[in-house]
Parts: sequence; structure tokens; C-alpha cells
Amino acid sequence: MRSTALCALVLMLLPAVPGEAKPYRGAEYRTIAAMTYGRFEVRMRSAQVSGMLASFFTYHDPASPWNEIDIETLGRYSNETQFTTIVPTQNDTHVQRQALSFNPHAAFHVYAIEWTPDYVAWRVDGVEVYRQTGTHIAQLVEPQMLMMNIWQPAYVDWVGTFNPANLPVYAYYDWAKYYSYTPGVGDNFTFQWTEDFTALNTSRWRRGTHTWDGNNSQFVVENVVFRDGYMILCLTDSLHSGYDGGAIVDTDIDPPYLISARAWSTSVRVLFSELLEKTSAELAGNYVIPGAAVGGASLLADGRTVLLSVSGLNPALSQTLAAFNVKDTAGNAMGAKSIPIIKPLAFPIKIDVGGSGANGFVADSVWTFARQYGAVGGTVIAASPGLDIGGTSDDSVFRSAVEGISFYNARVPTEGAVLVQLLMTETKYQDAGRRVFDVSVNGGPAQRVDLVQQAGANNAVTLSFADVVPQDGFVTVRFIAVTDKPVLSGIIIQPIGDGVGEGRTGERQPPLGFSVYPNPLNGRANFSISLPRGDEVAIEVYDLLGRRITALALGRVESGENVFHWDARNLSSGMYICSMTAGEQTLTRRLLLVR
Repeated sequence: MRSTALCALVLMLLPAVPGEAKPYRGAEYRTIAAMTYGRFEVRMRSAQVSGMLASFFTYHDPASPWNEIDIETLGRYSNETQFTTIVPTQNDTHVQRQALSFNPHAAFHVYAIEWTPDYVAWRVDGVEVYRQTGTHIAQLVEPQMLMMNIWQPAYVDWVGTFNPANLPVYAYYDWAKYYSYTPGVGDNFTFQWTEDFTALNTSRWRRGTHTWDGNNSQFVVENVVFRDGYMILCLTDSLHSGYDGGAIVDTDIDPPYLISARAWSTSVRVLFSELLEKTSAELAGNYVIPGAAVGGASLLADGRTVLLSVSGLNPALSQTLAAFNVKDTAGNAMGAKSIPIIKPLAFPIKIDVGGSGANGFVADSVWTFARQYGAVGGTVIAASPGLDIGGTSDDSVFRSAVEGISFYNARVPTEGAVLVQLLMTETKYQDAGRRVFDVSVNGGPAQRVDLVQQAGANNAVTLSFADVVPQDGFVTVRFIAVTDKPVLSGIIIQPIGDGVGEGRTGERQPPLGFSVYPNPLNGRANFSISLPRGDEVAIEVYDLLGRRITALALGRVESGENVFHWDARNLSSGMYICSMTAGEQTLTRRLLLVR
């Protein structure tokens, strides 16, 4: 990592000096346009040579004020990369050496930067692995170009000793993508463009021809090479340039690895790093949970998530999942790996937003992928400990809050409708109109909030949203500032209904559900059935002329999530109607068969 203030300061890009004697030749590719906020993705393979690095980063040029967000993969390490933000405050460099479950120099992987007004997050193979928040993020406001380069730093303590005998060195880039930041739309990012690196694209990119103090290489256009659908950035000596390597190897040699294991009352969803081979993924014997029994395993439609049917989960205990011999679609089998099981929240979910927890409310957290709940954006504020909050007995909850919040995320242990209650109070202003904001939940209609107008200063306000349907297991509350900053003190989430089918954790079983995957398919289909309670189930398949193709009497199926397989290999291509009947209820789905 950059170990001194001088190391950080000399990274400012400077024009090349004519005749400057640099011992090596590097390469850089950068967008012409600068962007403010977004998701930046790349599929790349770096180079395993000590003393150099290959990168993917955003940068404000000229570097005054300095804004930069980096993914820098150092050749000296075979199991990590480096994430960095640099902001205008002198010497304010924030570095994370991020461990990886693979060698980044051995095969291609997908890396991404998410840059928003509230946080910067880094993703590997589609999953967030690290997030930075804090006051320095507010300084990342300058438009930045997207860049990739390869170079030989002079800082041995950072990159290691470099041996010129290892030249030439190459880094490979398959594609890059840009998504603009669109809060409240989709997953808050909207796709804008992709670059497949089939050839030099002068309408979007330019090649670097500069250097700087501390960089032992001069960037030259000849070291940006396009071949066979890849861009190759080359590091060479001063007498040579261009690509002199062989055919580009793009083979999946890395086995899958565990990302997360999240429990419900009688099941565990296991997320892997890549698409899985179905047979090994669905072998229950490949999964072990000490103290519990794995009864079955089903690969879900995304191809990366396995649903385990489990008995013996104890919400009061810390439990781990071990997996082994699970293969990816290239046939790479993973060795034995383990991961903690994240237990579900119990209803009612009560969160002391911005606080340490009191009166049955749990302490707050900042949202990351690994957590069950947390705030995105904002800073914690606190009213006077002796302030009396009217209209509530939970004064301590209302005295703390997150001000300037953008989102609040919570994973909920049900797919059924929930009631979401937001707790707020105004302890800063005495007049109406001073703080006004809109609130919406899971993309529903927004409610306008003016706390003083609604209840007066220092009085509790509860904003309720009924019949909220979780989306992919999430409740997401969005706050939009109108005047000043939104504020939130607490959140309560509880299921709607009579609680029939609740497990030990307070989880309500999912409502009646029926899906067919993969869709389209060309062989065996999977019928996924969710039941609120055990019932007699039958499935019938019809063609578009109304002729019944098959009938499956499944008998009594227990509550929860169940998967049944159907062999459709003897059918011809076309559209089919699949009908599932449970008791007196029927659901239908269309299925496209393609040969």
C-alpha cells in the first residue's frame, strides 16, 4: 500500500517531459468524458510479477481538487487486491487491502466500483465485499474519468522488488461497463454503455502518453493493444512495445466459493460465487451444518443460489455451514469451505436508528451486503439526554436519529405482506416548513413529511406503510429531501395476518407461490412451490391447444418451499401452460421449451 504522504502526493498525473529517461514503457486507457457517480465494472486478469500493478479506477483530471477511486492489483500478491479512495484533504488516502478467494492473475474475474453521494463500495464477481462511508465520501464530488493502466511504481515497500528480466508483462481486459446512479430506480443504478474492447474506440476513449514522478514507466500508445476481443495493456522495456504474447487464455480454472448463508426457520439459502453444476449443487451430502440436518438441496433459478432444507436450526446459537465437492459449470470442484450462517431477524423487527438500542429495540448499523439491516447515508445526531419527547414512552429511541439518510434496508424473514412503521421527531427546528422530505417503501407511493406541521417540535411521529410486500426478501425505505435533510429515529416491521405457520424465529411461512425454471428450458424443469401450510398438490401441463400433456399427483406437500423435477426432454419446442393446484387454489405459469 502507499506508505507515505509523499507517495500519495506524487501520483498526480503530469505531462510527459520530452526526452525524459524512463526505463520502462507502460500503458493507460481512459474515457474522454468524465462521470459523476455510478457503477463501473470490468472483467480483467492482472499480471503476477512483483514490483508492478494493473488497475481499474476513476480519476478527476486535473488532480485539483483530488478525487480518485481505485482497484489496484499488485503483482506481488496472489490472493488480494487493493481498494483506495483519495480526497482533497491533504494526505487523506483511505486504503483497504482486500483478501480474495482466488488468484487474480490466474483467470478473469469481474470487479466493480459503486460510487454514490453516501458511500463507495467495491464488488467482486457481482457481490459487494467492502464499503467505505464517513465524512471523506462527501468530498468525492468531482466528475471522474474511467481509467485502466499498467505501470511500474518506484515504491518498493508498496509493490515489492521489480526484476526487469520479467518483462514484458501484460494485463488483459475483456469488457467494461458503466451504469449511472439513479436512486430509487431498479437497484439504484441504470445501465448506460458497455465497451467490448474489440478495437480502439476514439469516440469514447483515448490512450495515455504521460508519466509522473514515482512512475518508472512512460505511457505509450503502442502498449494499448486490441486482439481477439480483448484489450491488452503492456509493460515493456524502453526498446520494445506492443504485445508479443501468445493466444489469450480465458478459461475458468477457479472453483466456486461461498459468499453467504442465510437462514429462515427450516431452510438456508447459500450463495456461491458463480454458476453451479446442478448435480453436485443438489447433492445434500455436500453440505454439513453441525447440530442440524440437511434434508435436501435445490439449485434456484439464478444458478448461484442453493436452497437447503434443514432441521435443527437454533436461532439462539451461532452455527456454520460447510460445503465441499460443489462444482461450477466448468467442472471445477471446491474443497471444504465453511461460513457462518446468518440467522433471520425475529418479528417484530424493532431498530433504534442512530442509537445503541433500548426498550426492545436493537442497535443500529450502517448497511453492507453482509448485514441484515442498516442505513445508507446520513450522520448520527442526538438530542439532549433530558429532552422530553411527547407522545411516546420510548424517549431514548426518539432522541437519537440519522439525519440526511438516503435509504434504510432490512432483510425480513417472510415473503408475505408486512407493516412498516417509521419513528421520527423534530428536535432541531420549531417552525413548519424548515424540514420537509418524502418517504416511500419498496417503490410505493411517497408520503410527504413535515414533522413540525404534523405534530409540533419534540413530539413523536409514527409514519405507517401497510401491506408492504418484500422484494427479494428486502424492505427498502427511500428518503428524498425537499427542504433540509430527512431524519429517521426508528423502524418497526411486523407481519400482517394471524401468524399461522410462524416458526421459532417468528417467521411466517411464505404465501402460496408457484414458479417454473429454467424458463426457457431445453430439458428438465423445476417446479418451485411455496405453501403457507401443508396441502394436497397436483401439477398439470397443457399445450396451447388445451391438450393435457402430463399430470403429476404429488400427494401431501408440507409447508414452506419445495422443489419438484420434471423431465420434458420428450416434448417438442413450443409454449406450454403449467397449472399447480393446492387444495382449492390454482396458479398457472407459462413455460417456453426450446430445442
